[in-house]
Amino acid sequence: MFWKSAPVLAAALYLVTFSASAQQSAEFDACVAQADGVSSKMLDCGKAEIDKWDARLNAAYQALMHSSADMTRAQLQQEQRTWLKHHLSQTHRLAADPNNGSVAFLDSQSFELDDLVERTLQLEKRVSGKP
Repeated sequence: MFWKSAPVLAAALYLVTFSASAQQSAEFDACVAQADGVSSKMLDCGKAEIDKWDARLNAAYQALMHSSADMTRAQLQQEQRTWLKHHLSQTHRLAADPNNGSVAFLDSQSFELDDLVERTLQLEKRVSGKP
């Protein structure tokens, strides 16, 4: 009986893990629902969503770089390097957590997506000139 509900439970856990990222697409939600709790399929869904947000982040960053004065550009580059260093270290730390077993990769990917969404939205806000 438990094994029949395990995929549903795993999918629900994955969706809750990504709930902080309310910005994710309907495609992502549908992909996770179709994954039937299979971790590798859910990770594929997350990877596709991360790729979309990464493209948005890069576009916003490039727009800011092109519209910034030299001094501001250098400051933006340092800010981005600092964010990226933290982003990568946390992502790797979560993926390597020995206490989380196979969920470690889902936790890591959840952080990666949430952090990427947050940074992207910050940069896009700056591109649009909103405080």
